[in-house]
Amino acid sequence: MPGGTRTWLALTALLAATGCGGGDPANPNERADRPADPPPGWRTFRNAAAGFTIAIPRRWTARMKSTGTLIRSNDRLLVITVGVDRGAEGRRTPPGEYAHRTLEALPDFEGSVASRTRKVRGSPYRSARVDGSGTIRTSKRPQRIMVAAFQRPGHVEYVLVAFSNPKVPRGLFEPRIRRILRSFRGQPRPS
Repeated sequence: MPGGTRTWLALTALLAATGCGGGDPANPNERADRPADPPPGWRTFRNAAAGFTIAIPRRWTARMKSTGTLIRSNDRLLVITVGVDRGAEGRRTPPGEYAHRTLEALPDFEGSVASRTRKVRGSPYRSARVDGSGTIRTSKRPQRIMVAAFQRPGHVEYVLVAFSNPKVPRGLFEPRIRRILRSFRGQPRPS
């Protein structure tokens, strides 16, 4: 089972330390993108404080904080954290670099990172996805780790980190992860 709440708390602390989720005032030039239509059996989740929408399977849970969100599969074998960086790093760092930095900066990360960075197919944003596997401080259990970064240049970088049980066949969650990533849409942060 993924690290769950402890992992989310560690990622939230990491994002806060790197300037994620706040600091700068709302940007009046940032536009709201229409949420993606959820597939049958899915729902749209909105975190207005952080400024995004995302589609998730109807039976999955999503818990919101002002600077992040924790999403769990109903079987608890997959956990996705979503963070937001509206600071200078988020406005300027290319998504591939941001995704790599995020994965390598996870607390006491020990493992491997795939050298291949790829775009998120179907995303309207500058995006990158990096896959890895290993352990982090909050959960010493081996995990598959996926980091996706979405950038609205000059405004914000969103980062999604998925932790899944490596004993579960990759094909079980991969189609849902791809669908979730394609559905991600940005919104301006409320003033």
